[in-house]
Amino acid sequence: MQESRKTGIRHLRWLPRTTVVLLLVAQLACGYRVASRNRMAPQMSTVAVLPFVNETTTFEVEQILTRSFIRALIERSDYRVITDPSKADGIFEGVITGVSVSPVTFSQGSFGSTFLVTLNARVELREQETGEVLLSRSYLFREQYVINVDVRNFFSELNPALGRIADDFAASVVTTVLEGF
Repeated sequence: MQESRKTGIRHLRWLPRTTVVLLLVAQLACGYRVASRNRMAPQMSTVAVLPFVNETTTFEVEQILTRSFIRALIERSDYRVITDPSKADGIFEGVITGVSVSPVTFSQGSFGSTFLVTLNARVELREQETGEVLLSRSYLFREQYVINVDVRNFFSELNPALGRIADDFAASVVTTVLEGF
């Protein structure tokens, strides 16, 4: 009786270790992968990002979005971003179709203090050699920002708000590309 009790206790010592090993194996089998691996177009290593086209009246929004998109692509993917589309494996093109700023809350002087910034854009990724469209998607982003209530400083505060929404937009597009929709 004493011998079987010792054997049972010895087996119980291995139970936590065995459980941990089984959980790790199960997690690896579930398909977890590093997000920076490009599953959409693994044959592409270089991409050219053309400057976004601005179809709105918002000053320099295309420059803000293009910069944010290139930065997100470099930081989050294995793609090498180049400037010459003829030497790239893929080409990104974007069009900004709408930017609007609407007051949400008003200050005492009946001037808006919190604004809803809305951004509409389309993005397309084409394979350079074949011309095949790998990604074509429209995006709509809305975010509230507190913008200076002083009328003279309103427009200088709008660009940082556009920069923040551009960063969100860029992160979303790059994630879509890396995850393959």
